[in-house]
Amino acid sequence: MVFINIQLDSLFSIRINVFTMLRRKISIYRYIALLLLSLTVFACSTDGKSVKGEETVAPEESLRKANELIKDGFYEDARKILETIKSGSASQQYALLARLRIADSYFDDEAYEEAVVEYESFLDLYPHQKYASYAQYRLAMCFFKRIKTVDVSYSWAQRALNEFQKLQRQYPRNPYMNIVDNRIKSCINMLAEYEYYVGNFYYEKGAYNAAIGRFGGILLQYPNSVRAPEALYYMGLAYEYSGQLIEAVNTLMAFVDKYPNVDLTVDAKEHIASLPHLIIEK
Repeated sequence: MVFINIQLDSLFSIRINVFTMLRRKISIYRYIALLLLSLTVFACSTDGKSVKGEETVAPEESLRKANELIKDGFYEDARKILETIKSGSASQQYALLARLRIADSYFDDEAYEEAVVEYESFLDLYPHQKYASYAQYRLAMCFFKRIKTVDVSYSWAQRALNEFQKLQRQYPRNPYMNIVDNRIKSCINMLAEYEYYVGNFYYEKGAYNAAIGRFGGILLQYPNSVRAPEALYYMGLAYEYSGQLIEAVNTLMAFVDKYPNVDLTVDAKEHIASLPHLIIEK
């Protein structure tokens, strides 16, 4: 009985040892499989990172390529590259330039509404950055570029004027001073032209009081505009034709005194002479 028990114990021990070895062997195989899988995943991820890393370490090359695409008119392709630089570049400088060039790409593509959004976003984020005056100038130009004929350009001229004046206030040392002065004059002349256009419409229709209001608005808001002399002259005539003779004489006399050398001065003098003798208010 003792001998049999010993044999049974020995067999049982052998089976346990075999089972243990098999389990260890399976564990080794499993470990090797997991190791190989890990290496594969690591290799794939390393390849992906190397591509992204190239974009990160050489954003200047990507920016150069985007600039070439913008120059050649491939704006959408350029924006894809610039968006990658903006979101993935470790350099704040290149991310900032990418953001600005995205706005420029819309501007050059004459997509002015989108350009306005991008320039305003840039100025909100970097109001004191060295490119801020450039962004403000281009923002104003987004509206200035849309000034066309007098009947449809009032709102664009007004917005452009506001943005150019903002450029002068916030960035008084901007490099566009001479250009901006001329742009502001153009905006003012367009606004005055619109007021004159409406005033003349009322004048031709015989709505003289409405015409007087428009012509007077030019003299108050845009006294140095190219339409100011005509506005003063026709305001005098509108007074005359509406029966407001004293105001007519005073206005026409003011016109003659202020603009003695313009063509309408002779006509103004003739109108004054044709009016009945009135007490002229000085």
